[in-house]
Amino acid sequence: MKRYPSTRIAALCGALLAMTLGFYSPETVAESAYGFHKELVVNPSQPVVLEIVLSNGNIRVLYSHDGEVAITAEGLGPIGDRLDASYFKAAFLVEQDGNRIQVHSVPNQESLQSKSRINYRIDVPYRTEVTSRVDRGSQSFTGVMGPVKAEGGSGDIKASYLSKGLQVEVGSGNLEFEVIGEHAAAKTGSGNISAIRMTQGVDAESGDGDITLTVVGPSTAAITRGTGRIEVAGARGSFDGSTQAGDLHMKAELHGDWRLRSISGTIRMELPPAQKADLDAATDTGAIQLDRDDIAHPQQDTRHFMQKLNGGGPRIEARTGSGRILLR
Repeated sequence: MKRYPSTRIAALCGALLAMTLGFYSPETVAESAYGFHKELVVNPSQPVVLEIVLSNGNIRVLYSHDGEVAITAEGLGPIGDRLDASYFKAAFLVEQDGNRIQVHSVPNQESLQSKSRINYRIDVPYRTEVTSRVDRGSQSFTGVMGPVKAEGGSGDIKASYLSKGLQVEVGSGNLEFEVIGEHAAAKTGSGNISAIRMTQGVDAESGDGDITLTVVGPSTAAITRGTGRIEVAGARGSFDGSTQAGDLHMKAELHGDWRLRSISGTIRMELPPAQKADLDAATDTGAIQLDRDDIAHPQQDTRHFMQKLNGGGPRIEARTGSGRILLR
């Protein structure tokens, strides 16, 4: 009986296994027939400029490694069927001109895309700036240098750990941000805005929704209609906030002037006991209430009250029409 070296037996087994997995596995066939994947080589010494224009889909842009942009897409059709490669070939295009990458819907294919649920993942180098527009769908940006400019019709937008600036505007959708290196601007026609650890500050505006800011630099926040609330904890600079019928709650140490306004909501301020400030509070038909023992309290029917706290300091201007003003 002829004996084969063990190394040759191992090689034969490896080849057989590769044939079994490569040519007979249904999963392998599915991966080649469905979805979309493309890798683009870019110059690592230059920043990547990524431009996205899609009529429908959820996108994620995130840092992976330098020298390459990888685009992956998958989704389901109107009846829950998995979209195949031919769909993506007809529905959207990827174009490259050096370090400029464009991902966009194919014109006149909106009806093809409108009934589908598509997820896009774009892995990029750290030095990437992004301009994105998605008519329907969510957008997410993580770990890139930026700046990032994103627009949308309807859909949530999230951004975290960007080194440069951020500018976001959607017709409707929630906006969530964390650790943005430069000043950010965020606007939603209907939806909530949340910003955490934005040391350079944020300008936030919601037509109808809540705004929550935690540990932020000089910032502004505005609710332009409805009963949306503003909550600020850890303001690290000046602040300008306004609501319509919603409350405005500040819990922070003053590091700059505050300008607080509400038409009919309550303005509530919580300050450290030793806080130095110049308080200027006024209400048309509401009440002014001071829950502190270190300053004189106003009369019950007082509508305008001015007082120096601990000798005076940054200015707090609080104005409301029919709401209350509370200082704790």
